[in-house]
Amino acid sequence: MAAIKQIVDLQNIDLKLQEIASLLGDLPLKVDALKDEEKSLIESLENGKNRLKELDLELNKCDSSIEDIKQKIDKHKDQLFLVTTNKQYDALQLEIDHFKNSMDELETKLLELAEEKDSLEQKTKSDEENLDSLSTDLVKRRKKLEGLMEDSSNEKNKLEEERESKLTGIAATRLSEYDKIYKARNGLAVVPIMASACGGCGGFIPPQIVSELRAGKGPHTCESCGRFLYFDSE
Repeated sequence: MAAIKQIVDLQNIDLKLQEIASLLGDLPLKVDALKDEEKSLIESLENGKNRLKELDLELNKCDSSIEDIKQKIDKHKDQLFLVTTNKQYDALQLEIDHFKNSMDELETKLLELAEEKDSLEQKTKSDEENLDSLSTDLVKRRKKLEGLMEDSSNEKNKLEEERESKLTGIAATRLSEYDKIYKARNGLAVVPIMASACGGCGGFIPPQIVSELRAGKGPHTCESCGRFLYFDSE
């Protein structure tokens, strides 16, 4: 009985280690995802604010350029009354038309910049309103996940120490057999008998083997899947 109990105990420890490994497998990714989400939001806000500064400069530049062109147009219109030849008149008129086209382009650009600024201001305002609550939530969730990781890591260390102590009481040949079954059967090397069937694969267990397991004799393995068998009296 002692031999199979040692293997059952080892199996229970390994199953717990499997659960921790599975849990820890997701947690680091979740923590990283939260950090990336927070970083992305902060960068988005910074980029938005920087772009708003650029838009203000471009808008001011466009306003200044438009005002400068208007002055030039007015100046050229005044000169139209002073010219003495058609050639001079046409040359001035051509320049005026050129200035007007440039002003139309600038006014179109000004409108586009103003629309972009308005849209960006709304987005930035919305992001700023949500940043505090979102950051607080992210911090709480991140700390919770990191706490779980720390707790799981501590439990893992304890289980690994316990596992090492269990190994000293198991014969090397038995341990080697257990390791082979463990790897071949996806981490389930020891199973209870269920009535007259293997708790792992459902294969038939002869009555004599069932009786011996019930009496604490063994260990025995399932002829179908090779797993170690034990009788669970609880």
